[in-house]
Order: sequence, then C-alpha cells, then structure tokens
Amino acid sequence: MERKFNIPIQLFCVVSTMGDLTPVRFKYETPEHQIITVPVLEILAQKETRLAGTRELVYTCAADIEGTRQLFYLTYNVNLHRWSLTRFLT
Repeated sequence: MERKFNIPIQLFCVVSTMGDLTPVRFKYETPEHQIITVPVLEILAQKETRLAGTRELVYTCAADIEGTRQLFYLTYNVNLHRWSLTRFLT
C-alpha cells in the first residue's frame, strides 16, 4: 500500500564534484508540531521526471522511522530548489 502526501522537509545531502545529490538525513514536522530527524540508511533508486515542465529528481530510500524500516520517496524540485517527502511505500 502507498500513502501519498507532500510534506516539505529540510534535507542534508552530499553533492559530488559532478553535481550529483546524495540525501543523508532529513527533518520534518509532524501534525503535533514535533520535529523528527530521519537518517537515510539506503538509496535504492534515483530517477528524473518531468511533469508539466517541472523537472524533479525522485529518490527511493529506506530508513528506520519510529522503530520500523520504511521505504519512501524524497523528491527534489529542480526549478524551485525544494525537497519534499512525497510518499511512503508499505
């Protein structure tokens, strides 16, 4: 099952000399206004998409969130220079 949403996040990443982005960890705010920091354990896939002229980089990642291993998508909007947590895969 997939849960879709679009949560803005603060993301720490490593940028290679070639300009490749590698997410390391991110922070997001829960509906209860709690700040959660999530270290990215593994990047499973990366792809570039274009939707209505908007270029995005989509990373399929794995992390331990609240004690369970979760798969999720992190999306970087190249035009706006913004990161978001777009969906969880369960």
